[in-house]
Amino acid sequence: MSPGGKGTKTGAFWEQVIKPVLEIHYSGLFQTHVPVGNQLFGATYYADFVVQDDTGGIIVSAKWQQVRGTAEQKLLYEIASLISIIRNSDKYRKAYVVLGGTGFSRGARSFLLHNKHLEVLADGYLVEVISLEDFLARANRGEL
Repeated sequence: MSPGGKGTKTGAFWEQVIKPVLEIHYSGLFQTHVPVGNQLFGATYYADFVVQDDTGGIIVSAKWQQVRGTAEQKLLYEIASLISIIRNSDKYRKAYVVLGGTGFSRGARSFLLHNKHLEVLADGYLVEVISLEDFLARANRGEL
C-alpha cells in the first residue's frame, strides 16, 4: 500500500496495541520511530520502538497483515536488515518482530513464528519473530 493508505493506518493501530505494555513496564526506557541504522539496500530503518535496558537496546518492529498479500514475503528482508543493523552497531543486542493480523498465509505464519529464518540466515538468533501474546507476556515479566 502507498504511504498514508490503509496499510499505514493498520500498522499505526498495531503500534498502539503494543505501546501500552511498554509504557507500563518500560516507562522512560523506550522510544518510538527511532532511526537505528540502514536497511540492506541503504535506506534508513526506523524502528517502531527501541527499548533500552541494562543489557542494551532492543528493537521492536510491529508487523500487522490484515489481508492476504505480498507483505509477508518482505519480512525476510526485514529480518535480514535487522540482523545487519544489530551486527554493525554496539547499541542493540536483539530485535523482535511482533506479528499480528489474519492476513498472513498459514505457511508464512508458521515459518515466521517457528523462527525458521534461523535455518537460512546467519546470526538469525539476533531477531525473534513472536506473536503479540508472547511479546506481551515477556514484557509483563520484564523479560524482553
